[in-house]
Amino acid sequence: MTMPTPPLEGAAREAVPDAGPPVGTGERRGRGTGAALRVALVVVWSSGFISGKLGLRHAAPYTFATLRFAIAGLVLLAIAGIRRERLPRGRLLLHLAVAGVLVQGVQFSSIYMGMKLGVSSGLAALVIALYPLTTSLLAVPLLGERVTRGQCLGLVLGMGGVALAVADRIDLSGGYLLGLGFLLLGLLGISYGTVHQKRHCARMEPVGGNAVQLLAAAAAALVPALLVEGWSVEFTASYWPVLLWTALINSIVGVGLLYHLLQRHGTSQVSSLFYLVPMCTAAFAAVLLDQPLGVLTLAGLVLASAGTVLANRVHR
Repeated sequence: MTMPTPPLEGAAREAVPDAGPPVGTGERRGRGTGAALRVALVVVWSSGFISGKLGLRHAAPYTFATLRFAIAGLVLLAIAGIRRERLPRGRLLLHLAVAGVLVQGVQFSSIYMGMKLGVSSGLAALVIALYPLTTSLLAVPLLGERVTRGQCLGLVLGMGGVALAVADRIDLSGGYLLGLGFLLLGLLGISYGTVHQKRHCARMEPVGGNAVQLLAAAAAALVPALLVEGWSVEFTASYWPVLLWTALINSIVGVGLLYHLLQRHGTSQVSSLFYLVPMCTAAFAAVLLDQPLGVLTLAGLVLASAGTVLANRVHR
């Protein structure tokens, strides 16, 4: 701990060179930047459920996913070319493709299928919000990560808050069971894909690596889009903004933020932020889809926020 320096006056102040920012300023700025990145990740990821719901009005699920991934991948590929960034090769290329198909392709295609079958955006967010728990469980044997007591308690509180927030919107009638099956597939995709990413692709170039992952996801989604859906899409004026948002913001910015944070923090810490996604999604839905925020949603927000704070603690 340093003692504060007394103020200098007159010529004495001018004679002493600028010592730079006080000790600890860089650390505080780093913490502030980290907090801002966490908030951005939650907001961007939450908007994906709303844009997905809107996009399904104009395109079938796998067709919508293929267009989203292809546009984002080609944009990143062009940027990598402009920057003369060397594209991944060999085993890294294969690992990136696997992670991209799982994190991007399997997750979002399954979410779109689930919502197309009638699952609400809130319920979809609830299922995917289990991702912190499943990823943390996978990270223990596969990555050797340690989950602290505070993180365990935070995971439990966060899951309880998520369930409380969307409890009044769960409906298992009709196509919900099949829709939930697709959502569980998406949950497995992002959970194992995230662990695979951290285990094998930690040194990937952010632009070229993401381009490979998105294009791999597009190729995987293209098969059912052509064979099952027959490439069903209507390019209307209201569809383009939604498509571009999902491609540029959700696919590029959202996943970029996720990987950026994963490279600097433990998987359990980063994945715990996804407990806030259902509540943030509910807030967006209230504004954009006229779905009012209920008491349970607000109570769940408080509980999940407390869980997220605990899950981000690194000490026992």
